[in-house]
Amino acid sequence: MSELLKIVVVEDEPISSAYLKKLIADTGIPHEILVELDSVAEGVEFFGTQPNYDLIFMDIHLGDGTCFELLNEATIDKPIIFCTTFDSYAVEAFKYNSIDYLIKPVKATDLNNALNKYRNQNQINYEQLQQMQNLMKSLQIQEYKKRFLIRTKEQHTIMDINNVICFYSEDGHSYLVDTCGQSHQIDFILERLEALVNPKDFFRINRKVMVAIDHIHAVKDYSNNRLEVKLSEDLPIEMVVSRNRVKQFKIWLKGLT
Repeated sequence: MSELLKIVVVEDEPISSAYLKKLIADTGIPHEILVELDSVAEGVEFFGTQPNYDLIFMDIHLGDGTCFELLNEATIDKPIIFCTTFDSYAVEAFKYNSIDYLIKPVKATDLNNALNKYRNQNQINYEQLQQMQNLMKSLQIQEYKKRFLIRTKEQHTIMDINNVICFYSEDGHSYLVDTCGQSHQIDFILERLEALVNPKDFFRINRKVMVAIDHIHAVKDYSNNRLEVKLSEDLPIEMVVSRNRVKQFKIWLKGLT
């Protein structure tokens, strides 16, 4: 840790952000607030630049989603102190680099205790923290993404995972296709989506396409020992299972994975 504690604040409520900054200043700890972020989108962009910082104060609910969407999308390997009005996310928070979970309105004593934990863990106990977080992860049932935030010029809409018939990539961008056959650009690459969606419900049939089991209409033989997938909507996308994925695809269709 540098002599000056470099802090990132992720908070979408200006009043809460100002209150938190005052509490931090009142501790007398030499510090610098590097940046204040108020949304998942801003967080993904900022942490994607690999900034130099020491500690994050993070709210759970942000302007365009929850902080867990940010944590799943961005690479964040520094300690986090969560600050929220909800106590129901504590277990989920400790799956990440959490060193404390503070309930708003944050008390000065709680903030001081959290900063003391940070200092102590950076001196001698950071490896123990990592071991505890790994244990928490192993004890939790895997949760998969249930919805996507679709952005257009006019508005933001929520797309339920059950209304997605497939994902595909094209010209460096990723898209989801809904049950009306409409394509919507999303921020996740297919490799990331494979970890975010339930593998019992979605299968990546080739390098560019991932399909949903509930929206497969038919599967037909195709050239070169491959298979062709017919979805509930006709799409201008080649729905062919790669030859090296055919065996696993058939196992997946049978529900044996």
